[in-house]
Amino acid sequence: MACANMLLISFAAAALLAACAPTAEPAATATAPAPATSAPTTTPVPTLAPQPSPTWSPLRTPPDNPSTPAKIELGRQLFYDPVLSASNDMSCATCHRPDRGFSNGETVSEARPGAPPRNVSGLWNTGFNAFLLWDGRETSLESQAILPLTLPNEMAETPEKLEAKLRDIPAYVDLFDAAFGGGADAVTFDNTTRALAAFQRTLISDNSPYDRFVAGDASALTEQQQRGMDLFFSQRTHCSECHRPPLLANETFRVVGVDSEDPGRAGVSETGLYGAFKVPSLRNVALTAPYMHAGQFATLEEVVQFYADGAGRAHDFPRVDPLLKGFDLTAEEKSDLVSFLEALTDESRLPQVPDVALSGLPTATEENR
Repeated sequence: MACANMLLISFAAAALLAACAPTAEPAATATAPAPATSAPTTTPVPTLAPQPSPTWSPLRTPPDNPSTPAKIELGRQLFYDPVLSASNDMSCATCHRPDRGFSNGETVSEARPGAPPRNVSGLWNTGFNAFLLWDGRETSLESQAILPLTLPNEMAETPEKLEAKLRDIPAYVDLFDAAFGGGADAVTFDNTTRALAAFQRTLISDNSPYDRFVAGDASALTEQQQRGMDLFFSQRTHCSECHRPPLLANETFRVVGVDSEDPGRAGVSETGLYGAFKVPSLRNVALTAPYMHAGQFATLEEVVQFYADGAGRAHDFPRVDPLLKGFDLTAEEKSDLVSFLEALTDESRLPQVPDVALSGLPTATEENR
């Protein structure tokens, strides 16, 4: 089976270069991030063969915020420092825990007053994304960083107070100066978000067992994981129609049909479908339970079963994407598929967490609060 998989890679890699490139604003008729199928066949027929990591698109780095080692180090220190919050007890890592794939393990987080609560998304590979957050309302890591710093249900700090606190910490003045120049004048709210964005662009996961397998290491995946990979890239499940290599995602918004009153993309775009959400990456998905935009499912097994049942169609959810008609897998095949999803885990670039924040406060994550 390994030889057959590798042969498929060589034939399909060129065709997938365009398919994996980030796309523009998706059409309102986008489909759902999940399996959908015709009748099962005896042997899975790949539709999109696995693709090696070297074909990844460039990081989406704004011209006015080029990454530098000094800026990345400043962003790392800020990310774990609770001084960013008004209460001085919450950092970015409180909700984006490194041990949880930079999610937080909770079902939902009620971040925005009056907005539907949503599951905290992981941060791996977000530097490649054209749209951020479940509804895609932000299009850069710089602009996205403003929200948690200032929202009253999150860190609840004001730009002016945050700047004053950081300027009172000599170590931060030195880091801001090294990253941006200008001494204490470099300590600004805008530069804070720029440094955080630069750090988040280093959170790249591209060396999973799956990546090593498609790069030529036939021993990187177990036989079960290889069977699951065949299913993932098959016409029986169509998983890879939406979760495309190398990100195992795409830049579209899909109506899956989980039980929720959340308008999704329709809440931020006139062309967005009600209940449509951004297709999430499956990289490190084994670390980011619970799943879906409101944490409806606790395990990957539950997610696979949801799509096998036809997604929202099984629950009379309106407007479910027409591709989601369900599929028929044996219990063993479902286990194979989950095993492959677990093989998408890679934390080789996990950044070091400071023992103590530069502010002198204990490093704040949900794990040690």
